[in-house]
Amino acid sequence: MNNSKQAVVIGAGLGGISSALRLRAKGYRVTLMDRLDQLGGRARVFKQDGFTFDAGPTVVTAPFLFDELFELFGKKREDYVEFVEVHPWYRFLYNDGTFFDYGSTIEHTQREISKFSPKDAKGYESLLEESRKIFEIGFEQLSDVPFHQFSTFFSKFPDMIRLRAYRNVYDLVSAHLEHPKLRKAFSIQPLLVGGNPFDTTCIYNLIHYLERKWGIHYAMGGTGAIVSALEKLMREEGIEIKLNCDVKQLHGTKDITSLELTDGSRFEADIFVCNSDPAHTYKHMVPQKHNKKWKPKRVDKLDYSMGLYVIYFGTKKTYSEVKHHTIIMGESYQGLLDSIFHKNELRYDDCSLYLHRPTATDPSMAPEG
Repeated sequence: MNNSKQAVVIGAGLGGISSALRLRAKGYRVTLMDRLDQLGGRARVFKQDGFTFDAGPTVVTAPFLFDELFELFGKKREDYVEFVEVHPWYRFLYNDGTFFDYGSTIEHTQREISKFSPKDAKGYESLLEESRKIFEIGFEQLSDVPFHQFSTFFSKFPDMIRLRAYRNVYDLVSAHLEHPKLRKAFSIQPLLVGGNPFDTTCIYNLIHYLERKWGIHYAMGGTGAIVSALEKLMREEGIEIKLNCDVKQLHGTKDITSLELTDGSRFEADIFVCNSDPAHTYKHMVPQKHNKKWKPKRVDKLDYSMGLYVIYFGTKKTYSEVKHHTIIMGESYQGLLDSIFHKNELRYDDCSLYLHRPTATDPSMAPEG
């Protein structure tokens, strides 16, 4: 290791942790800091009365990205945390009591589709093929490309036109599937990242092929087990971890050269990586006299992706009929999403809900029974 240069990573979510490990693999001395009292950011964990609750993400769709972080140091992820594939990936439970189990093999998915529309079983093949083409551009070529310069995007513009990226996700799905229940099930991917399927570019349909390529995985012990595994790796590789560190301001002119915490202490480094919330960073942490582009007033006018309202609960019995991932679909779909995204209203009379029951796969997440 070339320990001559210091790096500081602000924000210990999965992005910050990954950045810290990659910088360490490049030879930097690395300090990772976060304002919370535990690692993980949105992937933090709550524990109460023997129950373990993942506060944020619960689905692993690209396990190789985690494997890479361990391979950087000649180690194996499976020696730190176990991934298992969930079956079915999702159960869609409709308001009339019918359900669609999505996942496993293509043949199984087509059999489930045929319960609603035999014709759509063939349409699913063409949907999957179009999703593959989008995946090859959107994921394999663009997922690690920064789009803060128009020239970067413009170079891929012909590919976007060829894929007809101007269509929204729902329109793309509807071109291949006719049954309204199946159109709902196969167009929800943008909701995973806070987007409306009726507004979001069909580039996000790449998630469908990504799921088919690698499956839907769960980390035994919950997503928090992934964070714990990465923490162990970081400590083994000499990364300094500082929690309960709230950054007050970044300092520097052209480049950031130091940061100041709310307790008055300062840290200098050769490189800073900021994994904290961008809006908060530009409004409160970046020196305003050097912040020419992202002024607070401009940040306030940005259109933010949708958040979540989450309830965590434990039960005194086991509901074996509830699958690991169960999506309860209300009667309305476009109308519900229009109320939420365009009118800022939640229709309590006709909601859709996502239920996550990790004990379907991992009994250790709750007390026995």
